[in-house]
This record gives sequence, structure tokens and C-alpha cells, in this order.
Amino acid sequence: MRVVSVDAETDGLYGPTLAIGVSVREEGREIASFAGRLARLEPTNPWVRDNVVPKIQHISHTFGDVILLEEAFWDFWESHKTGAVAVAHCAAPVETGLFRRCVERDPENRMWQGPFPLHEVGTALALRGHDPTSVDAFLAARGHQPYGQHNPLEDARWAAVAFEALFGAETSGN
Repeated sequence: MRVVSVDAETDGLYGPTLAIGVSVREEGREIASFAGRLARLEPTNPWVRDNVVPKIQHISHTFGDVILLEEAFWDFWESHKTGAVAVAHCAAPVETGLFRRCVERDPENRMWQGPFPLHEVGTALALRGHDPTSVDAFLAARGHQPYGQHNPLEDARWAAVAFEALFGAETSGN
């Protein structure tokens, strides 16, 4: 199974995108990844400034504005989506908003190019009796080290590992 796992960090749940991470996995191992962020990290949300910026400032692939960042993500998505299961952990509103903004920039060509469905790892965790808001405890019980949150590439990687474990393709790591 090919899994494309997407995670984004925004300035508040409905604010502009600050950083995006994508992990593409096949047969339990990562085969491609994308990590990008805005060159200037100036969020207005104090919580984001304190809790997200320290986790994303190390991302070296930077973009001058949000449209360039989201378009680079879209290009990566387009090149890896064929035959893939698309996933995100707690996808609404951040990742669903990301896909929507990308489609709305070119609806004539992109209307049918987004993920359908975008599988929700949080819902899958809840249906199996686990905390839907975090993959950490679920993965720790399977021998993985909790990693913290808000690094979009790491979040995407671990959401993919959790999805694989939930649906029978458990792996030993990323």
C-alpha cells in the first residue's frame, strides 16, 4: 500500500500556512518526502509563536510567500498521489483547508485532483478505542518513541506509521 501523509502548520487553526510536511510510504518505508516553510516566520498567534515556530524554524527549504509554499506542496502531491491512500491526523480544518486553497487557485484543472477521500487518522484511532488527538501513546505502545508535535514532516511520518498499524501494515518505523 502506498500512503501519502500530509501535515501542515498554520497561524492558528484557520490562519495562513507556515509549514508543510509530506511523507510518502510504500511497503512500510518512506520513499519520498517534502518539507517546506515560509522564509519569514511571523505568526500573529502567540501560541503558535511559542509552540510551533521552534519546531519548524530548522526546515531549510523555504519559500518567500504562502502561495509559493502551497504550490510547491501541490506539485509534490501531484507527483506522488497516483495509487496512494491519502491520510492526515486530525485533518480538519488545517490539511483540508490546505487542499481547498490549492484547488481554489485553479479549479478548472484541479477540481478532481485533491484527495478523495482524505483518510482521517484521528477518527481511525477513536474507532479503535484510542485517544484521537495524538498518535504518541498509540505508537509508544508499539515500541516507537514519542516525538512531540508540530514538526510537519515528523507529524506526517508518524501519522502514516499509525495509519499503517491501524490497517494491518504495521512497520518498525519510518
